[in-house]
Amino acid sequence: MGKSRSKSTQNSTNTSGSNAINGDNLGVAVSGVNNSNVNVTMTDHGAMEAAAELGELALTSNTAVSKAALDSNTEVSKAALDMGEHAIDASLDFGRDALDSNNKALDSAFAFGSDALQLTNDISSKAIDEVSQAHGENLQMLAGLAGNQAQQNSENLQAIKELAEVNADGGQIATTKQMTITVGLVLVFLGLLALKG
Repeated sequence: MGKSRSKSTQNSTNTSGSNAINGDNLGVAVSGVNNSNVNVTMTDHGAMEAAAELGELALTSNTAVSKAALDSNTEVSKAALDMGEHAIDASLDFGRDALDSNNKALDSAFAFGSDALQLTNDISSKAIDEVSQAHGENLQMLAGLAGNQAQQNSENLQAIKELAEVNADGGQIATTKQMTITVGLVLVFLGLLALKG
């Protein structure tokens, strides 16, 4: 029995091509190419890798510069704070030393004033005692002189009276009295010398 075989092959070739690109064309569009091998190689010639490396280098550099700037600012700030602290400490030490010196000067001045007042008081007391003693001695001497003067005046009056009596009686009673008075005066004078000696 016979069979019949039939084979049909149909090749169709599209000779018209169309390509519709809407928006930016960021690649390669090939259309309408029959029986061709199209090898398309797209390259940025290392621009992206270089850009990434440049970005990384910039970030690294920025980081290093920023860190160096921060470290420098930290050091400058620390030095300024240390200098300010030292200046304040020095000022406080100077002020404290000045106050201590001033207090010592005041204490010395008060001590000197107190000593001077005590010395003046002692000298004044001694001077008053010396002057009082001298005045007392002067008053005693004046009293003694006044007493002696009064006695002398009394003796002079007695002598004048006796002289008048001698003239009246011829001098006999007066001579005896004069002798008695003279001896008495000599004894009184010797007694006064013995008391003063």
